[in-house]
Amino acid sequence: MISFKPAMQSEKIAIIALVVIIVGALSIYLVATNDVDIFNNLFDGKDEDKLKNTIALGDCADVNYIGRYASNNTIFDSSYDYPENKSGEVPLQMFISLNNSEISPKPGYVGIIEGLAEGLIGLKENDTTNIGPIPPEKAYGKKLKVGDTFTTKVIALELNQTVEVINYTSDSLSLKWIDFEDLGSFTMPIGILLEDLTNAYYTGLIHEYLPPYYLWENSSEIISIMNETIEVITTPSKSENIVEEMTMIPIGENLELFFVFPDATTAIWDDNTISLTSSPLAGSNYLFTSQGLNLTFTIDNVSSSHFNISYFDTGGQITPLGTPINKTIQFNRTKILRYIYNNIPLSILDIPFAESLFGLDLENHGYSLNKLSGESLNFEVEIVKIYKTSQEES
Repeated sequence: MISFKPAMQSEKIAIIALVVIIVGALSIYLVATNDVDIFNNLFDGKDEDKLKNTIALGDCADVNYIGRYASNNTIFDSSYDYPENKSGEVPLQMFISLNNSEISPKPGYVGIIEGLAEGLIGLKENDTTNIGPIPPEKAYGKKLKVGDTFTTKVIALELNQTVEVINYTSDSLSLKWIDFEDLGSFTMPIGILLEDLTNAYYTGLIHEYLPPYYLWENSSEIISIMNETIEVITTPSKSENIVEEMTMIPIGENLELFFVFPDATTAIWDDNTISLTSSPLAGSNYLFTSQGLNLTFTIDNVSSSHFNISYFDTGGQITPLGTPINKTIQFNRTKILRYIYNNIPLSILDIPFAESLFGLDLENHGYSLNKLSGESLNFEVEIVKIYKTSQEES
């Protein structure tokens, strides 16, 4: 062990104390005589200037790139028409964010995969570099396969389902709703995916809208399980004051509207059916709000079986609904629901249909239907232009 003589040790302590005093005094002097950050005085602000000219989170950038599979170096995409000699360039307008769904502050700039965004941070204009290999979890996610599970509210609208992949081909995806036996009392969905989605796509309607069982929360239960379907029964929990504000309900294949009012709609039911009757008073006004839409509806006149209604918006323009509204609807207490969803098309007319339905749900579970899912990737990049949108005031 190293030891010091008492006199030498006292001398060292004195020297250390003197250094501390000098450094402290120098710091006080610099702060007192300069109304800026001390480090900018010491380094002339060079670090700050450097940050102003480099890519940071929230910036936008024009970037040329060549993307390659890490496994075999094959090019899968490029901003060059001729990547072999880097000619015919059309830089991609990138928004540097770790959240692909975040909206860019600069119109036309698109989100990019997390691993690429991370690799771009700190680069300057005219820099060229290689980024990668980027693993699937920071690229396009894990490749979906038979047996994988995820949760979604897309198949049965507003009903959170856990589904298992039972078939996955180059053309379609088949899913099975699992664990539904453990639901207990639940709220029926508003609608369910149609079986023939290819034809449904051309009409713009991909869900079958169900009778309004969902007006009564946690009032439905499974009473039988069949080969690919379940039978559900709903027992209304309220006969009056069913809703808190006026609610519009699409009914039948033609989606005719039925109106449920907070103070003028009643329900009755027996072993087989449920009936809803709306009897608003002529001249009554009801406010309807939905997804930022604010309308005031007025009951124009009422007969024994129908009523007429019109609405006006915040601008005061009055628009009558063209057809009379039925006062009563009736529907079965029981409903058959599928728990097998076969042959959901991956694409229709080259549009990624299944991805548009389940993309966000799959991403939340680390999966993707993208052709690059499951792949590690490399990117050769050149920074053409940087826009410091991260420093712009909102």
